[in-house]
Amino acid sequence: MTASPPTERVVAVVELLAATRARLTAAAVADELGLSRSTVAAVLATLEARNWVLRGADLTYRLGPGLPGPAAGPAGALPPGIQDELRDLARRVGCGVALSVVTETTLTFVAVAGQHGRVPAGVEVGTRLPLRAPAAASVVAFAAPPRRRTWLDTADPTQRRELDTALTEIRATGVAVWGIDPDDLGTLDVLTEVAGHLPHSPATGPLRRRVLGLLADLSGYPHTTAELDTDAELPIAYLSAPVFDHDRVPRWELQIGPLRPAVSRPEREHYRREIRTSAHRLSAR
Repeated sequence: MTASPPTERVVAVVELLAATRARLTAAAVADELGLSRSTVAAVLATLEARNWVLRGADLTYRLGPGLPGPAAGPAGALPPGIQDELRDLARRVGCGVALSVVTETTLTFVAVAGQHGRVPAGVEVGTRLPLRAPAAASVVAFAAPPRRRTWLDTADPTQRRELDTALTEIRATGVAVWGIDPDDLGTLDVLTEVAGHLPHSPATGPLRRRVLGLLADLSGYPHTTAELDTDAELPIAYLSAPVFDHDRVPRWELQIGPLRPAVSRPEREHYRREIRTSAHRLSAR
């Protein structure tokens, strides 16, 4: 089936409003999605006419009561207790934690806990990224085969075999562990600092998206189970685990980010155990 660009733009606007806690102006929506302001204005006008979004006196938008399904209601609302679970996980592992919702085409951060570790720029509530490998591997690993194949097709051809093997191991263990070149950790810090000085505005939108794209390219490589079971210290960027809905469909990805060049085997086992525990708790909600 051929995708419909106009429909995708409508879906993108609704997903962004559902993912961010802040009310957004039409200009902010256009900037975040890389769309023209006239296109976004037309989409929002149509959604407002059907009461799918509400426009405030300050010309900002939020989801409205006319939107069918669980997305209706205050933008960015999360079930009670999820933020507490993320903060508790961050305390247990001593690093930043994030939760994202994963669709067929996008990954959007909906909750972040950074009190106990650094969080790269761009990993903030409302940030929406196109879904391409290796992002959201822990969710894709439990998806149907056609979706896994589509995801693999977005990867560099030289990495597809490695990522396909990683999906198999993730299904067996429930956790993905991503390594990173120690030199890239320094690059990540520089890009994070640059992104942190770029305000959310139309003038800096294109540059900010380029910086976030470079950050996404530093996502690293999957550690194999055999590597993780050795006594050698390994560089680790982040770990991820799927969170399922009541129908046991993977909808969200939970991430923790040690961002460390050398992690011992006991520490790796601690990280894996704790993220699995929290992912199971979140799925139970």
